[in-house]
Amino acid sequence: MSVVRPKEVAFIGLGAMGYPMAGNLAKTVGKSLLVWNRSHEKATKHASEHGSTSVQNIEETCQAKVIFTCLPSSREFEELIFQIQDGLVPGTIIVDCTSGEPVATQRIAKALLERGTQLLDCPVSGGPGGAKAATLTAMLGGDPQAVLQVTPTVALFAKKIIHVGPVGSGHAIKAVNNILNVTHLMLASEGLLALKKMGVDPAKALETINNASGRSLQTEQRIPNCVLTRSFDYGFKLGLMNKDVGIAGRLLEEYFPEAVLLKAAQQLMLQAVETQGSDVDYTEVVKALEAKAGTQLVPNPRSRL
Repeated sequence: MSVVRPKEVAFIGLGAMGYPMAGNLAKTVGKSLLVWNRSHEKATKHASEHGSTSVQNIEETCQAKVIFTCLPSSREFEELIFQIQDGLVPGTIIVDCTSGEPVATQRIAKALLERGTQLLDCPVSGGPGGAKAATLTAMLGGDPQAVLQVTPTVALFAKKIIHVGPVGSGHAIKAVNNILNVTHLMLASEGLLALKKMGVDPAKALETINNASGRSLQTEQRIPNCVLTRSFDYGFKLGLMNKDVGIAGRLLEEYFPEAVLLKAAQQLMLQAVETQGSDVDYTEVVKALEAKAGTQLVPNPRSRL
């Protein structure tokens, strides 16, 4: 199956993830990719850098048969749908790459289907680096035929594409993925802080753990590259991670209220946002733990990371 034909694709939301994702679409679709952003200057910049076509009025994106969205939350996505719904042509497929609320996604999908529009949720994992390199993992939820139709186009920015189930499933999995992500980061940091206070070099501890059974993405990449270096520059805001953790928390409340560990992680995240703020990098959650421990995860100067 081929990529959606030219002049039939639009991308709404050119943030840290959306901008490079749309850039990878433009490598194939070119000027036939319509891009819109709340700040029109960013859409204009995208058109200049990637050869897409910027549109100033969001209603212009309705001429596309496939519309990708990548917004901060389901609230912004629902506001967007309210703006464009009257201009949507029956048969349009909207692919929402927002890390959204599964329940809201299902409700919006039902309303759109009554108008002849399919909604697929397609959150992605891999961060800004993966978005630039087109190596993201895409979690597609929705009608199987619609998923098949958009898969070749999604493949322009995602290396791994999984149809995870009915609409809303992708957003649910993304929320659980992200709470696991930050929980692994906090668990590893707590252990390393205890070792640091004992006198063990965090860099040496990581070197050992990363060659043993306790390793994870967080010990192999986030802590060495963002924490021990004190750069805290992965590129994903703490507030957005906390939003995803909250979505996962609501899933737990409904389907597994007896859960303990992930609920504790959710409370730690809330505390971190209170002390660090929402706009810092999500890896700065470690700073909140460091404050509790009274020390920092700084390696011995002679250690090699």
